[in-house]
Amino acid sequence: MSKLPDFVRDYIDPVTFKVGKALGRVIKNPNVITITGFFIGALTGPLLYLKFVYLAVFALIVSGVFDMLDGAVARALNKITKKGAFLDSNLDRLVEASLYLGISVYQPGLAIYSFLAFVFSIMVSYSRARVEGLTHGVRPKSIELGERGIRLLIMIIAMLLGYIFYGLLIVIVLAFETFMERLILYYRFLAFQNN
Repeated sequence: MSKLPDFVRDYIDPVTFKVGKALGRVIKNPNVITITGFFIGALTGPLLYLKFVYLAVFALIVSGVFDMLDGAVARALNKITKKGAFLDSNLDRLVEASLYLGISVYQPGLAIYSFLAFVFSIMVSYSRARVEGLTHGVRPKSIELGERGIRLLIMIIAMLLGYIFYGLLIVIVLAFETFMERLILYYRFLAFQNN
């Protein structure tokens, strides 16, 4: 469950583990949950294009739940794999792309804000992936208020309330702050390792 900040994950993990253990009795392959969640989440953009905002929000929520459960099932079944994590991370980016593209066609005046939200969201994910690739998974921890779970929660609330513009602004600010925090923190971390 890499989509939530560490301080949130610590509280949620025990609950999701129990749910994952129960779900693991029925679904033996966590990738089935990952792929199902992706297809549901990918509907967000087309649903926004068709102006079915509440259905788009529902698809995003269901996709988010699946996204938490795939990792929980993998842990419960002791089936955590690199290929599963790789698949999950890549499909997560596509769901976000569908969301922001959908917003751009639903409200064309928000296209530039949607683009910026997507760019900084990608950079939050990329900075973490890059430092972990350089250090074999080791990275310093930070506050990470712009993590994916928080970004999607903000957009869900904003779409439900009809304040998509403000949701995008908040996502841009949080994602930019988290990216800059990681950029500085990880750069110093790598410099300390003399690499």
